[in-house]
Amino acid sequence: MDKEYLKRVLTYVVVSVLAVGVMIYVGYHMVRSFTSGVETVPANLDTFAESLTLDAYILRRENVVDSGQTGTVNYLVKDGEKVGIGDKLADICIGGAEGIREKIDEIDERIKELSDIMSSAAYSSTADASNIEARIRTLLFSVGGSVASNDMISASQTAEKMKRELNRFSIVTGKTDGFNDTIEALKSERASLTAQLTNVAKTVSSEQSAYFFYDVDGYESAFAFDDIDKLTVGDIYAMSTATPAARGSDEIGKLVPDYTWYLAVPTDRDTAAFFSGHEGDDYDIVFNSSDMTLSMKLRSVMLDGGAGKAAVIFETSTMPEDFEYTRLQPITVTVRSYTGYRVPLSAVRVVDYDGVEVTGVYILRGSVVRFRKIEIILTKDGYVLCKSDAGEPETEAGDGYVDFPAVGEVPETEAETEPLLPYEKVPYLSLYDFVITSARNLYDGKMVSG
Repeated sequence: MDKEYLKRVLTYVVVSVLAVGVMIYVGYHMVRSFTSGVETVPANLDTFAESLTLDAYILRRENVVDSGQTGTVNYLVKDGEKVGIGDKLADICIGGAEGIREKIDEIDERIKELSDIMSSAAYSSTADASNIEARIRTLLFSVGGSVASNDMISASQTAEKMKRELNRFSIVTGKTDGFNDTIEALKSERASLTAQLTNVAKTVSSEQSAYFFYDVDGYESAFAFDDIDKLTVGDIYAMSTATPAARGSDEIGKLVPDYTWYLAVPTDRDTAAFFSGHEGDDYDIVFNSSDMTLSMKLRSVMLDGGAGKAAVIFETSTMPEDFEYTRLQPITVTVRSYTGYRVPLSAVRVVDYDGVEVTGVYILRGSVVRFRKIEIILTKDGYVLCKSDAGEPETEAGDGYVDFPAVGEVPETEAETEPLLPYEKVPYLSLYDFVITSARNLYDGKMVSG
């Protein structure tokens, strides 16, 4: 065989292998240069709420009911029940064992608690069990924190909430079918105690159409008012520092003739500024001690000229069942909220467009990098919220998106108008755009893969 031929063939093979190797090597690094480990997140709408925690005082028109007779009270209507003129409110008994009224009140509270748990569990599904379990863990840690800080009152209140959630968890998970037997036993015990209330000395009836409440806290006179609109900042502050009057032995409750009631919030001018100009707006008020939320209307914002003091008054005509009308209520109010596209702060870039610095982000459209303008309205905890209506986004037509005109290009329909400046042609970020969060050396029009 011709040695020269074999030599040429061998040389060809070696050169070919080397060429393929060089091509692979160059191709690999070219791919590496275009693949920047691109990671993206969609631009989704999000809302951030700014809230204030304040001390509020309940204001209602209240008339204390004086029985004129000392003895054990046997209530004939429920706490918070609507009554009419002449309706019987309670019997005052001068016979029977001591402490019966207190025992009956405890039984009523227990029956109400168990009934509420069963009612709540009836609207829960097995799928809710994990959420209930999570709340139990949160409450458990909260109890531990309160004990560690020697706040026994808060620990006790939180423990009660945890007990209710544990009972609810038992029903939802099928570990118990409810507390009907317990409730019936409590009712029988209550009937037995009530039967011991003998020798009715007096029956007290309502003198007006109103809501009847058992509790008399001694602040009824201190928080009295004839016209809510005539209250001043000084009046509100005086109420908040008032000392409760001692409850008389024959005071059995109070009548509230109006279903409209108010929250008075003594505060300072800076805090009141959050509410100024928003009179008539509705606010969701969270009553922290009971975790109940009520929608209340902002009635007025009052300023004490020169003193730096202020007060805010909310009102509502809602009287929910089982609401705790304790005079002082810590509340949480959302005063501002921001809604926009949520974008990681690390993705934000500032790009120069012919001397104009434009803030925006890079997005991935298919395999092409594009720059999109944003207008930041809030920076918080490693992310920004951007206006969702800052400008017209790209419009979808047919099977794809129509990009804005390229730099220097003027659409035919706008040929007679003044050409847009380069930075004005950059589209704004749109909903669900894929924002690039981890890549380097990005620029508009760059091709990426992988």
